[in-house]
Amino acid sequence: MGTTAEKPCRGLVLAGGGARGSYQIGVWRALNELGWTAGVVTGTSVGCLNGALYVLDEYEMARDMWLSIRSGDVMGLPAPGTGLGGLGEAVRQFVAEGGLDVSPLEGIVSRVLDEEALRASPIRFGLVTVEKRGLKPRELSLEEIPVGKVHDYLLASSACFPALRARNIDGVEYLDGGYADNMPAGLAARLGAEELVCVDLEGVGITKPNRTGLPTTLIRSHWELGDILKFNPAVARRNMEIGYYDTMRAFGRLRGDAYAVALAGSAGAAAEFRARLDPLRDLVKERWPAAHIPAVLTLALADLQDQPLAPLEAAAEDAGVEPTRLYTVESLGEAFLAACDGERLAAFDPLFDGTGNGALAARAALLPHLFLQALVRRALTGPLVPEVIA
Repeated sequence: MGTTAEKPCRGLVLAGGGARGSYQIGVWRALNELGWTAGVVTGTSVGCLNGALYVLDEYEMARDMWLSIRSGDVMGLPAPGTGLGGLGEAVRQFVAEGGLDVSPLEGIVSRVLDEEALRASPIRFGLVTVEKRGLKPRELSLEEIPVGKVHDYLLASSACFPALRARNIDGVEYLDGGYADNMPAGLAARLGAEELVCVDLEGVGITKPNRTGLPTTLIRSHWELGDILKFNPAVARRNMEIGYYDTMRAFGRLRGDAYAVALAGSAGAAAEFRARLDPLRDLVKERWPAAHIPAVLTLALADLQDQPLAPLEAAAEDAGVEPTRLYTVESLGEAFLAACDGERLAAFDPLFDGTGNGALAARAALLPHLFLQALVRRALTGPLVPEVIA
């Protein structure tokens, strides 16, 4: 009788990125729903703080914390309304003491991260920090961190110098792990991971190439996630939603690049959309070849990989459609039409109905994103090309 093969040990690698770390909580929510659990967790800076909470299985605590903390809860800032004199004193203190006071963050770490419970977890844990002198990297597993010093090393990994103060541990000053490796995939491999999910925040620092050779799912946002030192509950909520949908997409449960688009019915709806859009594009190409419309549109779509939906997604992004909800192809089109400046885009209609001229085609080439919106709007609302030509 055969035996069931054991699942490979999964590693979760959480990059640093300050306030952008809320994104990783949305990733965590999605992983939970997918039934994906890590046997190894490694992180740098805010990634190691989120990682420690993951090891402790404290999703609700992490979520609620991110939805409540503000910048003043993490670092010492001048009081609101501080005059120029007080602000100048704060700047002088910042320079003299080597960064902002992070005692508020120390309080959070002390309250929510239980070292004894962390050590008792079956999930292996590791972090990265850097000795300030000589910028010597320190990749440490939990077992390599002295008992009673876990909080110190978590804060050391998060010491985003020079904005935040270096962390002194037993006479040695340590800096943010991003000075060595902002996304420690190699450490996860050393701790026994056999496949990886790496969550990138595109924070400051050095992100080494993943040379582990392990099967890897990379989760990274198409969208800007905000200032790394500005902690704001509204931004955190937005980032969590984006992280959730990005993860579902990375695991094949959704499609799209910028927007979360449901799979059900999407193939037919996307094909129908392109059946309306592509002839319009080709019509403009044929009538005004000097405008190089296809090449211009290719540049406008360069960041998007889901080609059937790329024009719709790019137009929706330019129009300011909100990315923190689930769409169908049809509802994304409706959201675009509601958000776009229809009157302004209608100025390009002559290109599609045969009354345009070379000057308008040249304007389309000079304003590719605006023209793309006009093209998508016409495809969603106007007659089919054969009807126009007839």
